[in-house]
Amino acid sequence: MSESGLGDVEGQLRYRWNRETSRRPELFSYFETVFPLQKNKTLIGTQHWEFKLGSGLIKGFHWGTMTFRAAVEYDTGEKKIDIGELAIEYLKKVSKTFRFGIIAEGAQDEVELIADLQFHISPHAFIRLNNGFGITSKATDYAPEIGVLFHF
Repeated sequence: MSESGLGDVEGQLRYRWNRETSRRPELFSYFETVFPLQKNKTLIGTQHWEFKLGSGLIKGFHWGTMTFRAAVEYDTGEKKIDIGELAIEYLKKVSKTFRFGIIAEGAQDEVELIADLQFHISPHAFIRLNNGFGITSKATDYAPEIGVLFHF
């Protein structure tokens, strides 16, 4: 079996509750939605609206930046609230325009390891390229992604 085409399309809004200081991490919350753009495909994309509400902590060190985040999610297809994505992220700034990261994220029994490259094209936008590799049996074996992110 195989399918091809557009995968998940999602949007996220974040709010920073406080900025990081030398003694405390930054605290943020986010709301994310995945759009149901693949209603007729069963292997790729999303068939129903998905919503996530989460929070996280970010702390920078001389060797890189660590982020820890967790969320709850609601899937309109299953009509239930569940523990959402949990993640640990490492990000290293290499230059003014390039960063790389390693991310372990997942929900329940779908966990993946992600290699992430970020190319900053302006002070408020960057291109993100990453490859996810499933590390549990129910996770997608390989999931490449590309995105353009805007921040203000």
